[in-house]
Amino acid sequence: MREVHKRPKVYGVGLLCIGIIGAYTISYMNRQLTVDPKTCEPLLELIAQAESKRNYNAYFGNAANAEVQFTKMSVADVINWQDEFIAKGSPSSAVGRYQIINTTLKGLVRQLNIDVDQPFDEVMQDEFAMTLLEKRGVTDYVNKRISKEQFAAELAKEWAALPRVLGDTPDRSYYADDGLNNALVTSDEVLKAIEVIEPK
Repeated sequence: MREVHKRPKVYGVGLLCIGIIGAYTISYMNRQLTVDPKTCEPLLELIAQAESKRNYNAYFGNAANAEVQFTKMSVADVINWQDEFIAKGSPSSAVGRYQIINTTLKGLVRQLNIDVDQPFDEVMQDEFAMTLLEKRGVTDYVNKRISKEQFAAELAKEWAALPRVLGDTPDRSYYADDGLNNALVTSDEVLKAIEVIEPK
């Protein structure tokens, strides 16, 4: 018996396999890597050291604060405190371990749909900080859409104690010209902290 009909079948199976492999390859290439939060800890520690000496109860001008207990206040009370602090003449409303200003805090509350009656405690502050890393491109970094230098430059726009990394004055704060802020760590320190960030 002649096997006239077998070759088209084999050919069809081959095309099917090629199609499956191609679809898998495209899917693999388009997959979004997520960040391993544990690997962000060195960067968050560096930011906290520069911004607040790692004090969850710090506020602008008083990194050593131990009297105003922000960690025992609700998010709503912290926002009210910030608004009052500005009304009294402070040039900045930054509070907490990551020195979050009032406009940023209000934005985070909306973005994360936070119940403002929850405490502004250590866990909440760390969650806010991770969200700010995301805002500034940590996922883009682990997916290799931006370089570590570009990510570092974006972080400097969020935290004034970090250096701008890129440009003619890489070790100056992005906000150095406002008369309030200076970079308190070097570009190399920031880049080393970024290098250890990995996807899950």
